[in-house]
Amino acid sequence: MDTSIPSLLLVLWLKSFLNWLVVVIQRPYMIRTFSGFFCISLALIDSLLSFVLTAILYLEDVSISGWHFTRYYICLVTQIACFIYAILHWPVFLLVGLDNFWTLSSSSRHTSWTQKLTYIAGVCLLWILAALYVFWVPDIALLFGDKEKHQCKLFSSPQSSQILVVLLLTVTFVILYSYAPFEKWRVQVFLDSSQQCCLLCLRRVMHTFLSTWASFLVMMIIAPLLMIEMHAQLQLNVVWLCFLNSFSVAMALCGRSFAPNSQKSDTITDGFCSW
Repeated sequence: MDTSIPSLLLVLWLKSFLNWLVVVIQRPYMIRTFSGFFCISLALIDSLLSFVLTAILYLEDVSISGWHFTRYYICLVTQIACFIYAILHWPVFLLVGLDNFWTLSSSSRHTSWTQKLTYIAGVCLLWILAALYVFWVPDIALLFGDKEKHQCKLFSSPQSSQILVVLLLTVTFVILYSYAPFEKWRVQVFLDSSQQCCLLCLRRVMHTFLSTWASFLVMMIIAPLLMIEMHAQLQLNVVWLCFLNSFSVAMALCGRSFAPNSQKSDTITDGFCSW
């Protein structure tokens, strides 16, 4: 998709503002999980990127330590950022899920400094690995052939659509399973656990998740149908990450409902859903 440089910068600043708004509002929960720390890092990187690109636009032609920057670098840097952002959806989604499952199974109710340092190191390592992967891809050289100064050619990430499809299929399956009218449709996972209690737990979890994120989910479904395109840098935002975090929490609670002698626990929360 072709995007003008002024409109691109405006959208990036609006995205940065929205990122920080969610981070500040949800600050008590952002320092408890891997998802929260990644949201903070995303807000920082988006703000830094917006500031740098805006500075290049207004300075137009500047040399810093032998590096000559022009408006062409706005598109170049944005395209590289799109490559990096585009490959982060699945790794972040899987890591957030693993973190929530581990947190729910942990007996500790507080995030220790060791855990926080581990989250920070993991987030930094993930960004570094993503950047290294992008620069090792041979096709990255094609970016340097685009000399357009007033329009930037950007692209969307297929990973966000893939995750959304997986999410929809999973939610549909859980709802059908919990409301199946015939007992033979259901699979007994643990014979010694109460099936009725598990089904009620599944229904409660799905109701909590959908009642909180239904409007956002509908918007994500309708956007492709209306041919609304978002480039990869916009697709990865704090609201989307919080949505995925709530989904992973719901799946962790659904899995825990099948565990024998499972009890309600307050060791996991996301700041959006009242689990």
